[in-house]
Amino acid sequence: MKNSQNDSFFMEYAIRLASRNLGNTGENPSVGCVITSEDKIISIGVTGRNGSPHAEYDAINDVKNFPKNTTAYITLEPCSHVGKNPSCVKLLIEKQVKRVVIAQIDPNPAVNGKGIKLLKANGIHVDIEDDDKIALKNHFGFINNVKNKYPEINIKVASYKNGLTIPKKGMKWITNDLSRSYGHILRSNHDAIMVGINTVLADDPSLDCRLNGLEDRSPIKIIIDTDLKTPAESKLVKYSNNDLIIFTNLLNKNKINEFKNKGIKVIYVNKNNKGLLEIKEILSFLNEMNINRLLVEGGSTISNSFVEKNLVNLIYWFSTFRNAGEDKLLNKSDKKLNKIRYSQKFLLKDYINLRDNKLEIFSLKKD
Repeated sequence: MKNSQNDSFFMEYAIRLASRNLGNTGENPSVGCVITSEDKIISIGVTGRNGSPHAEYDAINDVKNFPKNTTAYITLEPCSHVGKNPSCVKLLIEKQVKRVVIAQIDPNPAVNGKGIKLLKANGIHVDIEDDDKIALKNHFGFINNVKNKYPEINIKVASYKNGLTIPKKGMKWITNDLSRSYGHILRSNHDAIMVGINTVLADDPSLDCRLNGLEDRSPIKIIIDTDLKTPAESKLVKYSNNDLIIFTNLLNKNKINEFKNKGIKVIYVNKNNKGLLEIKEILSFLNEMNINRLLVEGGSTISNSFVEKNLVNLIYWFSTFRNAGEDKLLNKSDKKLNKIRYSQKFLLKDYINLRDNKLEIFSLKKD
């Protein structure tokens, strides 16, 4: 029943659909679904905001008179169990879908092959493309959370030509407006964004998505603040909407209560032997929160902490063609971070010209 050319076309479309809601589907992965009949698309669907509805429901419920001889192209195995959402397998069976093409098996123990077995038991032909690397990009954070108990971690770096990541005195940004717009797109497709306390003190960032039409896709904000120095008057605190988490090692009850009264989560974390907060504890908490995609945006020290432990999936390195000046030397953390460009651990995956800036995308070399 396979039609390689049509199957590839329709599955690629489903994968593109899934890409639209990355970072916005809560604990669920962003899944795409394309329904066809006689090799013509009759409906499409994608996992909704905060995970509801599932892509299959989104696609099928849009069809008033569901035809026979249909094929469903789904980027991840449909769920067979009932949770916050109803069973997608049950819906596919009820609609008498003839064939289901799945890009990847769901590693979640509640699913993991059970959906496929139920479909087959009810006479539905199933084809599995479980090595689909393009689909894996969309599901990577979800799968990593299930298998390795921590989210997909990507890093954003902005630097001068010589690799310095600290703006010149009196300047707010290193890169141009095109680079910053691309950076906001990254914010929109990640569940959470993380910075260090030094970034908060120096820049007083908002860490939201400020692109027209994507304002409601701002990520959860996370501050790594060992000594709980986050100012109460900072933008992140003043404008928090139950979307700020502070990890700290200092138990200052008065300040913690002040933050908690504003809906801010303050989480105690132990220090490691370098005096920094223990990354494993932080990632364990993010796993429990079902954060699938984390963007680390501020501070070369924090970025290096993740890189050194081989926890980073992608690095988005924005750089200007200008130098900061001969008097500006790289600090120890910047020197470490700049070694990525020549590291055997990372491969240059893509290069994008952004006027007088460039974006290099590095990916972790996997076995």
